[in-house]
Amino acid sequence: MKQAVIYVRVSSKEQKDEGYSIPAQKKLLWEYARVNGFKVVKEFEDDETAKQAGRTGFSQMVEYLEQNKKVDNLLVEKTDRLYRNFKDYVIIDELGITVVLVKENERIGKDANSHQKFMHGIKVLMAKNYIDNLSEEVKKGLAQKAESGVYPCSTPPLGYKLEKQNNKSVPVIDEKNKTLAIKMFEYYSTGLYSLDSLIKKVKDEGLLIPANFPQNTKLKNITKSTAQRILRNPFYYGDFIWKDKLYKGTHEPLITKELWNKVQNVLDRFQNKKMLSKYNTLDFTFKGLMKCGECGRNITAIRKTKPSGREYVYYSCTKYKTDCSQQPAKEEELDGQIAKYLEGIKLPSQDTILYVAEGLKGSLQFKRNTEDKTREALEDEKRRLESSLDTLYEDRLDRTITKDYYNKKAGEYEKKIEDLNDKLSKLTKANIDYYRTGINILELSNMASLLYENAKSEEKQELLNFLLLNSTLKDKNISIAYKKPFDRVYQRALCCDWRTGRDLNPRPLP
Repeated sequence: MKQAVIYVRVSSKEQKDEGYSIPAQKKLLWEYARVNGFKVVKEFEDDETAKQAGRTGFSQMVEYLEQNKKVDNLLVEKTDRLYRNFKDYVIIDELGITVVLVKENERIGKDANSHQKFMHGIKVLMAKNYIDNLSEEVKKGLAQKAESGVYPCSTPPLGYKLEKQNNKSVPVIDEKNKTLAIKMFEYYSTGLYSLDSLIKKVKDEGLLIPANFPQNTKLKNITKSTAQRILRNPFYYGDFIWKDKLYKGTHEPLITKELWNKVQNVLDRFQNKKMLSKYNTLDFTFKGLMKCGECGRNITAIRKTKPSGREYVYYSCTKYKTDCSQQPAKEEELDGQIAKYLEGIKLPSQDTILYVAEGLKGSLQFKRNTEDKTREALEDEKRRLESSLDTLYEDRLDRTITKDYYNKKAGEYEKKIEDLNDKLSKLTKANIDYYRTGINILELSNMASLLYENAKSEEKQELLNFLLLNSTLKDKNISIAYKKPFDRVYQRALCCDWRTGRDLNPRPLP
């Protein structure tokens, strides 16, 4: 009996999922082999869709036929099942085997005449042309999908999953993983975390589950590059990038644009630090934090090594064009001073935080009352634009305006309405964030000293840059100046007895 191999292929994922192509090809080819006296020694299968040569099953088949010269027949359903480009044709032709195209009732081998080979070559080129056209249509469809605001990629970012809606795969929020993505943005936006400490933070909170829970879809690990890619992705606030172009998405955002912008600022700050290190500019914990308390010049840092081999970092005035008398101060001494200062904004109990929170609730209500007029004005403007858009649509139906004019004006109205909706949404969220931010400030005040004591040098610098501004160094002592609103918390702590909630020197709340 003549020895042969069978090769079957599906050209798309849809054919594989529907389950008719592979089984149908095998049934046809095995039956043909039985009727025509072929002994099938091996079968090969591909269910890939890549356009380039190098399919797994195809490559294995070629290697097998090269090593088994007695097997000189290849059974395949038809031309476009075997070849996807001309390179595939050349590879098969160089094997010197006979290709049996069952559905086309044709055999192409060494004994085929020139006309048969010519017509076969035409079919190969037609198969390639079909694939090229299919590829173009797919690309066109993806472009149209992106233009309509639907994410065209098959794998959405962390926190989302694909779901079928109206026969289309669209990204929706993944309830199992959304918290991880949200928390990464919220924590990193504070400026208190490096990428390493951010990863440790989400691990410690159990957002990254261990490997002994494989049934859960949450991430088991995350790298710095992955974390940065997540934090840079505009998908999370509602847009997405495809083919190097930014599109406005229709998917539900996980975070606000404001939070995303804050995160970009922090990332850019770290990037600038890397640029400094590239030019051998050393980065010290208190660098850029203080001015000289005597002459107002910058404080610079220097690292020195003692004969014993121990390193010390000193901070001193640059004394540029001055006769400043200040002497260098050791970093470890300044470190202890700052730790004591941060104790000054610590609230002694959770009850104190709740006590102040009640005051925040009252001020929130006052804030809402003052914003009613703003909200009313925005809603009136939105109703006016919607009415104008309706009128414009009626004019277009009556053909009193051109299509180009309608598209131009309608686009302008829709953009203004979208901006108003965004302002109204921000107004609502601002009220919520007003209270939430107040609580976060108090909690950070309460934890600042503890965070500082347990932080690495880089993390200390981030924390101090977040809390302090324009501090001074004089006579080896730091004079702390807090940023707003921590300056108010500190002043309030100085004039209040936090243990009783009573003011030692009664006056209006700052």
